[in-house]
Amino acid sequence: MAIDFGALKQPRTADKLIDPRDIFNALPTKPPGMNFLRGPQDQVLEKWFARRSQRDVVVKLNTGGGKTVVGLLIAKSSLAEGNGPVAYLVPDKYLVDQVIAEANKLGICVVNDPKTFAYSQGSAILVDTFQKLFNGKSVFGVGGNVGRLPSVRCPNTVIIDDAHACLNKAEQAFRLAIPSEHDAYDKLLALFESTLEDQSPAGFVALKAKSSSGVQQVPYWSWAEKQREVITTLQPLTTEDDYQFSWPLIADALPISRAVFTSDALEIEAPCLPSDIVTGFSQAERRIYLTATLADDGILVRHLGADPKAVADPITPANAGDIGDRLILVPQQTHPTATDDEIRDLIVDLAATRNIVVIVPSTRRAEYWRPYAKSVLTKDTLTRGIDQLRQNPDLGLAVLINRYDGVDLPGDACHVLVVDGLPEAMSGTERVDQSQLAGSGLLVARQVQRLEQGMGRATRSNDDHCVIFLLGNRLAERLHGNGARDCFSPATRAQLELSEKIAAQLEGTGLDALKEAALQCLNRDPKWLEISRTTLAPLRYEQANVSKLSVVSREAFGHAVAGDFNAALKAMRRAVEAADGSAEEGYVLQQYAAYEHHINPVQAQQTQKSANRKNRSVLRPMEGVEYEKLSAPTLEQGASASASLQQRYTSGNELRLGVNALLEDLSWNVRAEAFEQAWHNLADHIGFNGQRPERDTGRGPDNLWALTDRSFHIIEAKNQVKESNPVYKKHAEQLSNAMDWFRQLYGTKTAATPVLVHANAVFDKKAAVPIGCRVVTKEKLDSLRSAMHNYAIALAANDTFRDAAGVGQLLASFGLTAKDFTNRFTSPARRDN
Repeated sequence: MAIDFGALKQPRTADKLIDPRDIFNALPTKPPGMNFLRGPQDQVLEKWFARRSQRDVVVKLNTGGGKTVVGLLIAKSSLAEGNGPVAYLVPDKYLVDQVIAEANKLGICVVNDPKTFAYSQGSAILVDTFQKLFNGKSVFGVGGNVGRLPSVRCPNTVIIDDAHACLNKAEQAFRLAIPSEHDAYDKLLALFESTLEDQSPAGFVALKAKSSSGVQQVPYWSWAEKQREVITTLQPLTTEDDYQFSWPLIADALPISRAVFTSDALEIEAPCLPSDIVTGFSQAERRIYLTATLADDGILVRHLGADPKAVADPITPANAGDIGDRLILVPQQTHPTATDDEIRDLIVDLAATRNIVVIVPSTRRAEYWRPYAKSVLTKDTLTRGIDQLRQNPDLGLAVLINRYDGVDLPGDACHVLVVDGLPEAMSGTERVDQSQLAGSGLLVARQVQRLEQGMGRATRSNDDHCVIFLLGNRLAERLHGNGARDCFSPATRAQLELSEKIAAQLEGTGLDALKEAALQCLNRDPKWLEISRTTLAPLRYEQANVSKLSVVSREAFGHAVAGDFNAALKAMRRAVEAADGSAEEGYVLQQYAAYEHHINPVQAQQTQKSANRKNRSVLRPMEGVEYEKLSAPTLEQGASASASLQQRYTSGNELRLGVNALLEDLSWNVRAEAFEQAWHNLADHIGFNGQRPERDTGRGPDNLWALTDRSFHIIEAKNQVKESNPVYKKHAEQLSNAMDWFRQLYGTKTAATPVLVHANAVFDKKAAVPIGCRVVTKEKLDSLRSAMHNYAIALAANDTFRDAAGVGQLLASFGLTAKDFTNRFTSPARRDN
């Protein structure tokens, strides 16, 4: 007789158990290899179960630590305890499929539609994208004055997987973007024309010309005062489908939002994300954030309104070294004389027998790799391309464009990962922040956050392995910059430090040695495995970094949205105190002034003046900025350069990385802001004094140099023009106007040379050539870059940069003195015949 085992079924099945570890053990259909929870999973589930009554809980696990299984078990536990419905949210549809597949393997019931009965009555977990909840047409409802009621049951428990990536999605969801082709863009640009032109005449011209360099923030005082006209212009958009996903999320915060024009769009974004308006999120009793890396955990407070105390006390496993073996190689550090092409050839050679994935920050950089790539994956081809990499370990080289998160490349799908260049600011608001926060810890933390996300794509379990190449001079410099290393997770930081020791052994070798080091890791050299695992074994998670600035900024924002600007200012005073460094302090003071404007516009302008004194990249006050004349260096040029270099760099190696990063920005077709700053920094490196008058005051040239012979260079940079174009009238006029500005302030007797950075020294027939004009052509710029490269090598040797006399000799040797610079690196302007 067959035994009826069903009759022996215990009353507490897997559906009734509430401890997630018990639930896992009771699951009947676990696949081979998943019979037991891994140590880190077991540890965090035990801790979560003890703290499950907390509304906000952060669970940290290294990439590949098994976050998905942890999240699904937490979800099932919440359902069993009566805290359903449960929504499990991920950044994109690609990851939705992955989570559903994982749930099916475990035998956990999930659905992908919030309208299903199984979700609403709490017998299945909803797995969907983060955008399903966070959008202006959310079926879970949106609060506020232009919101909508829920059409399905709101989740009682919300689990956000890859919280770091979801935050990027949240920023996009809460950003209202009006493309430049839309009538509303032109109307609003005309509305703010005078105030934008006051901030930067050249910047406004770039916007009107649809130049890619055009980006301008609307002054908050003008934005606030013209709200009626803004709302009147935006109102018709609210009925268009494209804007119904973002308009309800931003509408109530519109008066205190920031507006930024680019040549592509007008972007409107609140200082913090008004996430409380998302009904399905704000009313959830349990909110669990699963994350691998957050350089500033406080971003969960700032943008999602999470409880600061809960975020400061994340749940972590006992060991922070639960991550795969990674050998991190920085060729610009180990082989500084190697060219980009030589490094690329090495990587392409490795791709002959294995998959290699290259992450690039832009379409432009993707073109550099395209001739050698099997595929360049876009959002439309990503899923198919990743599947092909997983199915074929010998596919070769694939390129991902600006995709630093949300992609899993386990095992043979990718054992060599290349991150080519620092992640770039893509949106207008990001570009404004990049300019206004340059050199600050805030910007460094944001860049490191995305960089580490990208570095984690190819080690998806702790028994996985990968060689990571970090390319680009700016990236190499950032790794060695102040505070950058502290922003990485303990495991990544330890692997970077180990890689630096390996780099020391590679010093003075050729690229063949670099390739051999990579192959030792790929071929699982026993000695490499031993040192790698010994390095990771003792690591422990550190205390969460919840910055005071994030906490009080969120508090101030909440008061401002409610219209209580006095309370907002009280909180913002603490934010100003928490700011670190002049750039950050000026940036935060500007936000203080933006709130202050709503109750005391006159005093707000005084605050803005203080902000601008600390950070010249923030908005200029209405009355403008008093220009301070530039003086020539008082020291001899070699001594001046040596003093500046010693202030910037602590070692010869650091100097080489810094100059290489400068030269990366001092290139053709680089964005105007980066190029002009590089030209400004160039003056410091060779012993001149520099200014950026147009940025600082809205008037004058892009760059102004005071040379050691007491002469001046008045510089307009047009490094993005086509090589075939002559100097057109508008560019010639800009240089002439800059010369007029200089003569008015410095007098007609001061020696001054008008300098134009332009691909061509030939002026169009309709363009007037300024008297004495010199042109830094593409050829001359290449020559200058070469001279600076060799100058840096010589300076770094034996720390020569510390010797004023030695620096002076090198300046003369490479034609970088005040006497030689103009003739060597510029050409006389010519008129087109």
